[in-house]
Amino acid sequence: MQKQPYKTDQNNPTIQAYIDAVEKGKKDQHIVPTENGWVITNLLSQKTSKTFTTTEEALKQAVSLATPGTTVFIHGQDGLIVERKDY
Repeated sequence: MQKQPYKTDQNNPTIQAYIDAVEKGKKDQHIVPTENGWVITNLLSQKTSKTFTTTEEALKQAVSLATPGTTVFIHGQDGLIVERKDY
């Protein structure tokens, strides 16, 4: 059985919306609780920053890293998003 190459139509609005969402997700930052404090992470790459004592300290750092189109999500102790800031 021969494999069929996967084709995408870049002009298809649904496909373009998906691609745009993935690209935007690469910029988004999440401030999440850990056992030792709060970290800034990107959920797609799973990379985290240093640990901060408070969400305010983490937010200050996240804002300094934000580029146009970035969204910062602040999670509560339960892991649910409690605040969203668009930049």
